[in-house]
Amino acid sequence: MEIIPKETPKIPPWIDILFYVSVGLLIFVFISIFLISQAMNAAEKTSLELDNKITSENSKSAALKKEILTYKKKINDFSGVINGHMETSNVFGFIESLCHPRVWFTNFDLGARDGAVRLTGEAQSFQDLGQQMIIFKKESLIKKTNLGSVSMQKGGRVGFEISLTLDPSVFVFK
Repeated sequence: MEIIPKETPKIPPWIDILFYVSVGLLIFVFISIFLISQAMNAAEKTSLELDNKITSENSKSAALKKEILTYKKKINDFSGVINGHMETSNVFGFIESLCHPRVWFTNFDLGARDGAVRLTGEAQSFQDLGQQMIIFKKESLIKKTNLGSVSMQKGGRVGFEISLTLDPSVFVFK
């Protein structure tokens, strides 16, 4: 045992500094771990929300795609119908454009499927009827012309019946 007290050895100041730096580093590590853990939880939550949103958007997208395909099919079906539609009213303007000024038609029969038109009418003279036939024969959209019957009417007029076969392009919907 020692009777004379000895001076306690002094701890160098760099050890105190090292101790406080180590404690500070340890606190910093724990805080960093806590913050990183919180950030990972938030990122995981956001990831789940985004996955749900993507799934929702994909189902909406699939529904919209299905609806678009339905409308596309309807449009294609309508296009097929409209392209196959025959516009029979075009024939009236077509015949009117070819009508001789002194010839008029009293009866008009149309067979749109085969393009057959039967016209019954009157002309002021045989010459007018002949000119009307020439007009019909020169028209490229008339495939066939046939003068069926001719008769004399009251007042010197000429009654007639003409059969025409029209090109299918006359009936095309415009």
